[in-house]
Amino acid sequence: MTAIKNHVLGRGKIYFDPFVTGTETLTGEDHLGNTPSFGITVETQKVDHYSAEEGIRNKDLSVTSQVDFNGAFVTDNIILPNVARFFLGSSATLSQAGETATSEGITVVQGRYYQLGRTAALISGKRNVSAVAITGSVEGTDFSVEATLGRLYVIPGGNIADDSTVTVTYDVAAHSRTQVISGNDLLYGALRFIAFNGVGDDTDFYMPKVSLRPNGEYALKGEDWQQMGFSLEILQLGTNPHILSDGRPFTP
Repeated sequence: MTAIKNHVLGRGKIYFDPFVTGTETLTGEDHLGNTPSFGITVETQKVDHYSAEEGIRNKDLSVTSQVDFNGAFVTDNIILPNVARFFLGSSATLSQAGETATSEGITVVQGRYYQLGRTAALISGKRNVSAVAITGSVEGTDFSVEATLGRLYVIPGGNIADDSTVTVTYDVAAHSRTQVISGNDLLYGALRFIAFNGVGDDTDFYMPKVSLRPNGEYALKGEDWQQMGFSLEILQLGTNPHILSDGRPFTP
């Protein structure tokens, strides 16, 4: 029950319920994790009418012609689904089968790094390599390896000449890794905010249809916790209201 005075220190959780692609069928609410900020904005446009029969024009009617509901939030929960949402893409677990004595030719320059196992199907390369060998070269003198990342470094001053094409042979341990692939499709779904206010009455909000899109910088490096910003366009689903605000149940 709302008090006569209700000063609110807002806290709460955000849940996004994505639609099945191309439909408005809900798939289940996903908790987005900690969100340091969340807000809703309302923008209105109006059409004014003026009487111009005599003297100074006087406004005698003002009609609201358009109302836009928008929102924005920031999350510092850097989990795979949120990263995928930020890049308008998808996330998946990528499985790599084990390989033995795989070889590839690479044209190299001293002082440069090279990713092993780049193919059209695996453009970011292979990981978890071992037994890396280059014909006529010595590891630690001519080249070094970051085995977990599958990266090769050509050591300056070694016996591998600039612009030479070397044959690299290596094994790959079977493994899996997560991967996000960027896309270009807007995300549509429902959004729910459940309040757990530090001070004040808890009031929950539900938006039956929103479009979710990334907003601003995702700073991969810095002195603060990583954050990702998202903006919302709050749309109308059928004849439903754009926004519903529910107080908590009480006994009259």
